[in-house]
Amino acid sequence: MSISTAKSAAQEVLAQMREIQAETKKRTSFTTSETSQGGSSFMEHLKSGLSEVNEMQKKADTMAMELSSGKSENLHETMLATTQAEITFNLMVQLRNRALEAYQEVMRMQV
Repeated sequence: MSISTAKSAAQEVLAQMREIQAETKKRTSFTTSETSQGGSSFMEHLKSGLSEVNEMQKKADTMAMELSSGKSENLHETMLATTQAEITFNLMVQLRNRALEAYQEVMRMQV
């Protein structure tokens, strides 16, 4: 593999990562007009976040199965999807841990 081929492959992967990042920002951002007009409740945001994490996990699993069975040869896309699913799952776990800590702190308060 020549240096120019490696550079172009690296630039292609970088471009795909930027696309994923932009897509993720679009999904997770919300406008203040939604919240000021009542918008969605916390429970609805939580449910949509959980379903989004679940969909990312399913997509990564499907891509991994296709790669292992030989139906797909896109190793870099599979690795990106797997890493993205892992990161979103870890974020959800950390949010759960913080919520539990906050709940426990409230329960320890004296009335």
